Amino acid sequence: MSKCGRQLAQYDPRSLLNSQPVIVTVIDPVTHHVQFQNATAIEKFGDITDMRCHETIAQSPSPCAFCKMPDTVTTGNSTSNEVPLPNGQFLLVQWAKTVTADGRTHVIETITDITERKRMEQALMRAQKMEAVGRLAGGIAHDFNNLLTIINGQCDLLMDEFAYHAAGKQLQAVREAGARAAALTKKLLAFARHEFLEQRLIPINTIIEELLPLLQRFIGEHIEIVPRLDQSAGDVRVDPVQLEQVLMNLALNARDAMPRGGMLILETQSVAILASSTSAYSGPPSGDYVRVSVKDTGCGMDEETLTHVFEPFFSTKGIGKGTGLGLATVYGLVKQNGGYVEVASEAGKGSLFTILLPRAAAHTAAAIAPASSQTTETILIVEDEKGVRDFIGGVLRQSGYTVIEAADGEAALEILRLHTHMCSLIITDVIMPKMNGPALVEHLRTSFPRLKVLYISGYTGDTIKQNGLHTREPFLQKPFAPKALTSKIAELLGTSPVD
Repeated sequence: MSKCGRQLAQYDPRSLLNSQPVIVTVIDPVTHHVQFQNATAIEKFGDITDMRCHETIAQSPSPCAFCKMPDTVTTGNSTSNEVPLPNGQFLLVQWAKTVTADGRTHVIETITDITERKRMEQALMRAQKMEAVGRLAGGIAHDFNNLLTIINGQCDLLMDEFAYHAAGKQLQAVREAGARAAALTKKLLAFARHEFLEQRLIPINTIIEELLPLLQRFIGEHIEIVPRLDQSAGDVRVDPVQLEQVLMNLALNARDAMPRGGMLILETQSVAILASSTSAYSGPPSGDYVRVSVKDTGCGMDEETLTHVFEPFFSTKGIGKGTGLGLATVYGLVKQNGGYVEVASEAGKGSLFTILLPRAAAHTAAAIAPASSQTTETILIVEDEKGVRDFIGGVLRQSGYTVIEAADGEAALEILRLHTHMCSLIITDVIMPKMNGPALVEHLRTSFPRLKVLYISGYTGDTIKQNGLHTREPFLQKPFAPKALTSKIAELLGTSPVD
């Protein structure tokens, strides 16, 4: 009887063990003979009572290398070991010492399938590694992009000056190498972390045509790329680097589905979506779209795989053969650029990925007031890297602007306090010592609420957003060319760029 006067419930130990979903066996640690199995163990291994565990379970003539029963018997402490299996499964095996009523020592062994837990741990580790790589790449890219801004920018100025000089060809080679370096950095960063959107109006076919040589190198010569580009497909307003990443990920996914070769078909077409047919494209509203289709002749996917294909960390590949982030990235980037993506596939019949992007209206030049070679506009440059500051200042002075320079936010505030002329525009780096660009602008707008601002940075999107910059703000990603700078300034000031 208990202290409360109630009789405690009686339990059958065998029934309790049989109710457990884990494998439980009682083993003689001297002979390794199995003396008891619960129902889960019998269902998994069959009845192996009085048989040696290593012979029947592991088909080994001697005790398993991972077995810690001797340690358990010697120390009396519970022990455990994670055991990887050839088929990619993981088991957690635990041993505990016990003494029965007759005084004999036994070991209780429990086996738990931890495959799913291990996969989640590995997925988390991969994600953390990607995050660490992204941070490292972002820091390196900032310095590298500052250097490229100086190298490429000054090279552009020299090319204008030496257009008909014998050195023009060498300068052109340097500039092309600098452009490739800038594109490489940007693409690597796009894979590493979320990018700051730089959407531009661009013909869809141009992006695909320029990407084709790179795609062929990536997927190999055993796969034939067949472009079917509708010349009337039209323009889209997208971040071109992000769209390139989408197409690259889809091409790599197709390559993995065609290990023995096949055909990859890239098709563009202008389509009109009506209200009655929106369900066919996962919900885009009625309107004009550019459809990009990526079709392969690979192994295809079954219905179960299709339901998970855009989920992060979902992969049909074995452990260590992929992160399962490629198609999740495709989905995220397409949505970020205002588009829609769907997939159709059958096992053995290949896969078709369809991307819908809003078709941009025919481009019409905005009415811009012409500017003389000498303007009355004053521009403040706030940049902690002197070489970048000198380059921007040189370009603007050459274009006829009055230029004021500051090495950081605090210096900019002091200069404006003493300066008698109102600035038309401030060009500021996003991340600087003492005070970052958004904080500086916030201070300035208390006195100048209509101040026009152009942000510049060599950092990636996540870092920029963490420092207070939003996607709606005018922005130039370093490195940028002189014409890109003057065109952006003219757009903000409502004037024509000065050549």
